[in-house]
Amino acid sequence: MCWRCLWEATSVMSLEEALEKRDELDEDFGSDLADASPQERKQALEADEKREQAKQAFLDALEKNPSLMMTTAGSSFEGWRVTEYRGTLSTDAVVGAGLPAEADAIVSDLTDQRSLLLGSKMERVKRIAWNELLFRAHEAGANGILAIRYDVYMLPKGLFGASVTGTAVAIEQLSQLNQALSQDLFGASVTSTAVKVKKA
Repeated sequence: MCWRCLWEATSVMSLEEALEKRDELDEDFGSDLADASPQERKQALEADEKREQAKQAFLDALEKNPSLMMTTAGSSFEGWRVTEYRGTLSTDAVVGAGLPAEADAIVSDLTDQRSLLLGSKMERVKRIAWNELLFRAHEAGANGILAIRYDVYMLPKGLFGASVTGTAVAIEQLSQLNQALSQDLFGASVTSTAVKVKKA
């Protein structure tokens, strides 16, 4: 997958073929590499490949240990505190529906098979954007993402898009004593204790 243009390779190709494909896409959609030399394009492609490998390694590690990156649609994690805000992140992804009809026709005439296909495409575009958000948060030095929001939309020519936003944060787990004090301060588990005063 090329993260500059979101083109997904469906077959193995040589570096030269990949550069040609990128040239075609640059002509169609524009690119920050439109005026770059072949050497600069090659370096950019190699950097994309290296980043993609690092991202896959992170996602594999995250699958084995989900606590590497905590996520929530809320504004906090119970039992954890935010030590640093690392910025608001936003990622987008686009995939083709893989159907010959235009998006309007697809929506108005959903057979069971098309409905399942569209559902899987929507899940796929959300997963692509989600994985990118997780990795960007990791690159920012975060171990948590707050206030996550998904938007999925249809584009012309049967394309689906997804946008995922969230706030990357560094978090640390509160000790049990801090949790108890925090609960006492907010009235969740206030207990009264009798204090004996010794009279002289």
